[in-house]
Amino acid sequence: MKNRSSAKFHQISQKLILAFIISLGFISRKKTDRISETQQVYFFEFVDSVKIDLMNDFGFVTNRAVDGFSLAYTHQEGVFHLINMSGEVEYSIDRRGEGPGDYSPNLSFATIFDGNFVFMDISNLHFYSFNGDWIKSIPYQNSEVGVQAGIPGSDLYFFDSSRFVVPNQNIGYLGMSPVSLALLDTIPLWIEYNFSDATGQYEKSNLGLMDTTGILYSKLKYPNYQSMIWLQDGFLWQIPQISATLYQYRIGSSVYPLDKISLGIPNFKDPINLNIESPEIDNFKSFNKTSAMNSSIGYVVPMDDGNFFAIYGTGVPEYEYDRLIEDGNLPEKESYGYYFDRTQSKGYSIPLPKNGEHSSFWNKVSYLGGDKFLFVFENNIERDFYLGGVYSLKKK
Repeated sequence: MKNRSSAKFHQISQKLILAFIISLGFISRKKTDRISETQQVYFFEFVDSVKIDLMNDFGFVTNRAVDGFSLAYTHQEGVFHLINMSGEVEYSIDRRGEGPGDYSPNLSFATIFDGNFVFMDISNLHFYSFNGDWIKSIPYQNSEVGVQAGIPGSDLYFFDSSRFVVPNQNIGYLGMSPVSLALLDTIPLWIEYNFSDATGQYEKSNLGLMDTTGILYSKLKYPNYQSMIWLQDGFLWQIPQISATLYQYRIGSSVYPLDKISLGIPNFKDPINLNIESPEIDNFKSFNKTSAMNSSIGYVVPMDDGNFFAIYGTGVPEYEYDRLIEDGNLPEKESYGYYFDRTQSKGYSIPLPKNGEHSSFWNKVSYLGGDKFLFVFENNIERDFYLGGVYSLKKK
């Protein structure tokens, strides 16, 4: 009976993970709720084009260039690629395995730090040089083992080689738990680790909890509790993916936010929740529908002068969702950029470059620095490379 229940829950989990990926990945144009021309203070100006020599579909792992490189991942092959500012693939690495110097295929995070690749699986951090040579593997304290699906995140932030912070990789399963409300008091949004000479591993040292007055703290259930985090100007910043509220933490000062800012993102709706206890085999369609109808943030990157840029989807109206599903089509959210000027505490919605008939760039955006972004266009014709456009963010 236990194995049968476990298999049933696994089936539900797979469908919910797919629904979550769809809710963030298919962010594109629709005909309603458009941002008016008068609100367009910032715009993207085309600067240059680059050719990226990858045959298979890929996504960026890092949301910005680090030391002049972006880290990409071809999901069909499971291979990481180091791409320079000109779009050239400098090196490709695949060290999946079970032996010394290998990492597990179940990777939570991957990034570039101190001129090396860093891959974080369910039990270790693995360090490799840019030529693929294994340097070291260091275990970390992880009491809960989750299953990572899709492209690994890059929200692995090092203060130095002995100290780093990551979002809690297990919080993605909170929406599937029948006791999600009770867990909100204790489950961390982010975790800081410090290396211990005594144990020879990274130990948990600090954590950040949810703001109990925030929108996610509800008696009802949400299909997504995950957040975007980044370090900037000595603070840790966090945005729930389905809420337009920015939270500020000082690591080591308090487990709860020091401050929060309502971003006022145009057409970003308060999230819809579900009046059900837990996902079941018969109600996963409700999770799919709610995920598609909710607004969502899928990309955030810090910029110069304390500002940041995000990409968000406005959500699909219920009537449009029902119509699209009835016609056998996937719901697609309308996507916009959002630039927040922290000195003025004001944000601006920005139309994104067109990607064919829509403006979705799921995992195909990298910030190059100097207000320039690389947008990679979908490969709709069979060929052995992709084309990307470099755009400069400018003020009218």
